[in-house]
Amino acid sequence: MRLRIKVNSSAQSESVRKFDDGSLQIRTRAPASKGKANKRVLELLGEYLDTAPSDLEIVAGHSSPVKHIVVRRRGG
Repeated sequence: MRLRIKVNSSAQSESVRKFDDGSLQIRTRAPASKGKANKRVLELLGEYLDTAPSDLEIVAGHSSPVKHIVVRRRGG
């Protein structure tokens, strides 16, 4: 599964919001420096999807607020 995510880093609160078109918005308190926001986005998305962050991979948008993330669930 591939997801399109809009990220707001350095936000005052953290949340995951799903839109009607299937895209997600993730707000994180982590700053967008040194990969901190990307790491926290994977943690928040993992909690939202009930999967391990290690099963998630940013495949596009590493330095952009719009990211494409692939979900690889293990064990079937």
